[in-house]
Amino acid sequence: MERLPAGRHHMTRDEVAAHQRRRIFEAMATVMAEKGFANTTVSDIITRAHVSRPTFYEYFSSKQDCFMAGYARLQERMVATVVAAPRGGTPMERFEVMLGAYLAAIAAHPVTSRVYLVETYAAGAEAMQRRLRMQGAFVDGVAAVFAARSKRDVFACQSLVATTSTLVTQALIDGDVAGVLALHEPILALAARLHLDRSVARATDARL
Repeated sequence: MERLPAGRHHMTRDEVAAHQRRRIFEAMATVMAEKGFANTTVSDIITRAHVSRPTFYEYFSSKQDCFMAGYARLQERMVATVVAAPRGGTPMERFEVMLGAYLAAIAAHPVTSRVYLVETYAAGAEAMQRRLRMQGAFVDGVAAVFAARSKRDVFACQSLVATTSTLVTQALIDGDVAGVLALHEPILALAARLHLDRSVARATDARL
């Protein structure tokens, strides 16, 4: 974990604050991956981050506050990466790109992803609500790609996102990063069976 250079440096106050916050978030994720949310203390976090207790409390009021701020940071980055689907191509092709971006982002940061997808269950109702909001943002993104408007299609999008989240969470619990990426083809196959892409559905019906 990169520490601030000793002695005088040329970083601005904002740059120092951003650096310290990033180290705290990284330390929290590492410790919670080892000990879980309930057994992690502020002392554990600041020791791993190499920051003082006053520095921690300058940015966060508690372990819970730190966890929620880190989750918000992850949520913003993840939603921006995934929901920004490319234009052009069929809905299924755009969904394929979205799904690939999501799985790649999870696989690139398995420790952090595991903490925020798994430890939310121990972090309380507020954390679970944030997870559900993030999942809802993904549902909106998938629904937009497939132009889902009917109750049936919206429910199919919700089911697709929920299934993806569950399978990814299980792979992270198992420590199987390759398994996260390997979900790409099965989830695409599931999306095809849900007939959300009408052009695919029509082509399939024509062959029957």
